[in-house]
Amino acid sequence: MRILIFTGGILIALLGLAVFQQTKDPVLLQGGLTLGGGFVICGIFSLRSKWHGITGAGVLALLGAARSLPKLGSEPQWYYAGAAAVCCVLMITVVRALLTERTRQAVEKLKTGE
Repeated sequence: MRILIFTGGILIALLGLAVFQQTKDPVLLQGGLTLGGGFVICGIFSLRSKWHGITGAGVLALLGAARSLPKLGSEPQWYYAGAAAVCCVLMITVVRALLTERTRQAVEKLKTGE
């Protein structure tokens, strides 16, 4: 899970750099570096506190998807499509990991009889 968070963050940051090289729009560069950097920070945070970092990455993925999905029709479309794809994959993966952990905790609680 952590590798996916780090990879997603680096991909979005590189995507921001690539779109800046093409369009020279600093707003897109700032957005890519901010979101990508946020994912990398969540990945680093998850090294100490696993579920807090993963949950933070899930919240960032939700915000990134909500920001990029409505802009899929505008230019540069490949940038928004890439950001939306990375954010959706991360969001779905985080939700599945959190549900799996919740199930594991419930089974463990049933086994111990608490």
